[in-house]
Amino acid sequence: MKKHKSILIAVAAVVGIFLILALTKFSQIFAMVQAGKDFVPPPVAVGAYTAQYQDWPNSFTAMGTVEADEGINISAEVAGKVKQIMFKSGEQVKAGTVILIQESGNESAQLSAATARLRLAEANYERMVQLRKKNTVSQNELDTALQQKESAQGDVDNLKTTLEKKVVRAPFDGRLGIRKVDLGQDLAVGTEIVSLQATNRVRVNFPVPQHWLVKMTKGLPVKVQLGDGSNNVVNGEVTAVGADIDPVTRSATVQSSLENSKNQFIPGMAVQTQVTLSNPQKVLAVPSASVIFAPFGDTVFVIEKDKEKNVLKARQQFVRLGKSRGDFIEIADGIKPGEQVVSAGAFKLTNGQSVILSKTAQPDYKTEPTPIDQ
Repeated sequence: MKKHKSILIAVAAVVGIFLILALTKFSQIFAMVQAGKDFVPPPVAVGAYTAQYQDWPNSFTAMGTVEADEGINISAEVAGKVKQIMFKSGEQVKAGTVILIQESGNESAQLSAATARLRLAEANYERMVQLRKKNTVSQNELDTALQQKESAQGDVDNLKTTLEKKVVRAPFDGRLGIRKVDLGQDLAVGTEIVSLQATNRVRVNFPVPQHWLVKMTKGLPVKVQLGDGSNNVVNGEVTAVGADIDPVTRSATVQSSLENSKNQFIPGMAVQTQVTLSNPQKVLAVPSASVIFAPFGDTVFVIEKDKEKNVLKARQQFVRLGKSRGDFIEIADGIKPGEQVVSAGAFKLTNGQSVILSKTAQPDYKTEPTPIDQ
């Protein structure tokens, strides 16, 4: 009996200890939960920018392709073997400069024979004219002599033209490309010899969608930025607007003409073009760094004052974006002018979080930033 009583006392003691531990742990957890509910995260220091209207040029931007003002592939007009190559790849030439000479021995011999036949035909014709005056020969014989003379003259002219074509010349001033023929090579009609590009002036062609085309007129200013990674810009103007629209791309080609005295542009180069269309347009803009881009929608944090607690809070606001320019991006819908948005530190915020304005100097945002090489 005493043994059973001892066991019951031991069990009761263990249960009591367990209950005491459980109650203590529960009270600790409850206290932590209550502390968590009452916890207010410290405010985050952020940079701020006041959304405001800016005057942006009403412009159209597109990628264009450079063409030489005049450019051709010089090719053989008549068949023949290359006798002399009179140029070096890449050199500048003047109009009329001899580029290449083809062998012309056969044509020269044929010209000598044709010239002799022409002299004979001319002498025969002169004799017939005198005889016809004396009525010794008929008019038909005189006409035959004239036809023989003109035929011989045609043979001479044809051979002279062929000989002239055997001497290939540059049709205009320009820079030659890479030589495509070799000494002694037999050239067929149309064989390419070398490219010739007049690059003192160039044309830039760029596509314009049909809804922009009605705004394009001759004389509009164009800025062309080189495609070499630099910030060099050359000013030009619209010189031609395409008369038809491509049925596939629904765009037309617009052309600008530029001076190229420094040989900055090379035919075939890709460049960025910007056409200024009209007076500046007012745009509500904020720094691009203020926008949090996400698949479900783009947002900014608007800084508002909590009057009850007398603190600043960040409210996450969905926005609809427009065009971008330099360090700024257009807000088409979502915020109003005069509202402050977080411009630095937005990535570490949650909706409704307390913030304080940082005293650190903010970046100098520009619509046309100029990067500095370090």
